[in-house]
Amino acid sequence: MILHLLFTGMLAAAPVSPSSAAPGAAYPNEEALRRYLNGRLLEEQGARGDALSEYFRALALDGDGGAIARRASEVSATRGDWEGTLEFARKALAIDPRDAEALWLQGTALLSLDKDDEAFASLQAAVANDSNRVEFLRTLGAVADRRDDLRLAARCYRRAVWLDDTDGETWFQLATAEARLGRFGAADTALSFAADLNPVRPGLPFLQGLVDEHLGNLEDARKAYAQHIQLHPDDIAAHRQQVGVLARLKRPKDALVEARALTRLAPKELDFQRWHAEMAFDAGEPAEGMRVLDKLSAAHPGSYDVLSLRVGVLVRHDRAKDGVRDVERELAKQPDDFDLLLLAGRAAQAANLPGQALARFDHARAVAPDSLEPRVLLYRLHQDQKRPAAAESVLVEAVAHFPEVNGLRFDLAALRERRGDLPGAEAAVRDVLAREPDDPAALNFLGYLWADHDRNLQQAVAYIRRALEQDPDNGAYLDSLGWAYYRLGRYEEARGLLEKAVRQTNGDPVVHEHLGDVYKALNLKTLALDEYRRSVAAGRDDPGLKAKIEHLR
Repeated sequence: MILHLLFTGMLAAAPVSPSSAAPGAAYPNEEALRRYLNGRLLEEQGARGDALSEYFRALALDGDGGAIARRASEVSATRGDWEGTLEFARKALAIDPRDAEALWLQGTALLSLDKDDEAFASLQAAVANDSNRVEFLRTLGAVADRRDDLRLAARCYRRAVWLDDTDGETWFQLATAEARLGRFGAADTALSFAADLNPVRPGLPFLQGLVDEHLGNLEDARKAYAQHIQLHPDDIAAHRQQVGVLARLKRPKDALVEARALTRLAPKELDFQRWHAEMAFDAGEPAEGMRVLDKLSAAHPGSYDVLSLRVGVLVRHDRAKDGVRDVERELAKQPDDFDLLLLAGRAAQAANLPGQALARFDHARAVAPDSLEPRVLLYRLHQDQKRPAAAESVLVEAVAHFPEVNGLRFDLAALRERRGDLPGAEAAVRDVLAREPDDPAALNFLGYLWADHDRNLQQAVAYIRRALEQDPDNGAYLDSLGWAYYRLGRYEEARGLLEKAVRQTNGDPVVHEHLGDVYKALNLKTLALDEYRRSVAAGRDDPGLKAKIEHLR
């Protein structure tokens, strides 16, 4: 209904185009001309119903009067008579199929009659025939937005503001489309125009907050959300965003205030209850956090979702043993419950009770022998406990049970590589390629394995190139090929690939180190040192890397 009113408002405000003027010499029938002019006079007097009757009579007298049909369609639209709008628009299009205004009128009528696909096609045709009518662009943009065709919506709004840069609402809609497309810089620019033209536009502070948040301007985002919340204190979405921003700003006490508002506004939303408890613990209010969890547990006795939420909060706030106690209490009632067994195992692992975790995961595997999850959890548990032989045994059994899950074979290959079993690692990946010869992940894995160990370098290059043919912008594959070129001494080629790989992987620490090695080989020592330091800053903790840094200082 809102969209329909928008269209009606556009029609009422739209100026009369030259093609809508009096028929003149194009209408030799004097009675038709008289009826048409009388209709225009009645319109000016506000008697639109009578005007429409005159247009209908004029059209009956002169069936070739496209301007008359179009004007009748416009009047029908202002009255909300969409069937009449459509009828007269089609009459105009029968006379001139490329009549852009008639196409637009037909589209708005079809849209109002819930014939969205036909309406969309008609509106696209209207803009294709006349891309200089702002109202056509706005309408098509709104419909494209509703259909989640965001690129088309943005194009329409962008051209509309180019034609008329004084329309704050269209600037706002452009900002919304750009933000939904993830183009937050462009959204920010559009919002600045929207704010200048209509600073009190509802929703503007909230959208500004979203844009600032995604641009990393957290303090500006906080201020924008606060402004929106002041105007709309019960807006759940704004409180939700503000909790996240305040948490990232390390302001847990303020985040707790917003979390309290969320649980007040939506007391049945489990995620909000979890945030409330999390923020209470973070803000140094553990008693409040426990009250939230206890109240939630009392309201949902026997609920696995609530128990899982409770245990997760406790684990993240150094109360893992309390989580173990809670889940074991429920497990005692249902000792063979698969989900409870896995939850109990994860809680025990977090509480540094590996024996208890192992027992629970083993029990879960026995309860559901065809399930993959307990095997993966067992493998990770053995990894955490630095039991590589036991971890490999679990993976070998899992691969046998789930031969179609390639990820298990990659995990097995990586584990064997760490244990120094390169032939075994290669065999695990070759098993994938035997079934799927063009699997890009397997091609890259094997190519990188060879390159990293300075073996079969030409074949490694060939395999990685095959992977890149399927996914040319994959940062991991670019890194692999760059590393293989480095091993071959093709440093300039390696440099270009690794510089791109750093961007594509958002600064992966291993890629930074690889690029540093290439710069060092090219005698670009300052650049090499910068990359090594970036690798450390990104989380790489390797004695060999630290030695490289010391050597270049």
